Order: sequence, then C-alpha cells, then structure tokens
Amino acid sequence: MRFETKVAIAVRADLPVWQKLNVTAFLASAVAGSVRALIGQAYEDGSGVRSLAMFRQPVLVFAASAADLT
Repeated sequence: MRFETKVAIAVRADLPVWQKLNVTAFLASAVAGSVRALIGQAYEDGSGVRSLAMFRQPVLVFAASAADLT
C-alpha cells in the first residue's frame, strides 16, 4: 500500500531514550490534534478486541544531531 503523505518526526539523537520517546509522543499528539483527517476509525481485530483510532498514514521517526536538525 502506498500513501501520498506520511507523518515525519525528527528528534535529537543525543537525547536519552525516555526523552526521545516523550518528544515523539508529544509531537505525534500535536499532529493528530491539529489535523483530524489523519485519524482513521476505531479498530477491532478478529478476536473482537477494540482499539482507539490511529493514524491513517505511516509515522516515520528520524534521529539526528542537533547540528543536522538545524
């Protein structure tokens, strides 16, 4: 499946892992909150387990040095 758009998040590579995860979650929630068309429908798997709605597009996470991000 090909997507016309993707969500890309860039974080500093020198951050501790917990900060990288925190930044990624924070930025993803900002994107989700500002562009409602990016969110799909609630999901239910074959066993009937329901999950909340998720992004329709792939989310790509990149890490780079502070200088490279600048």
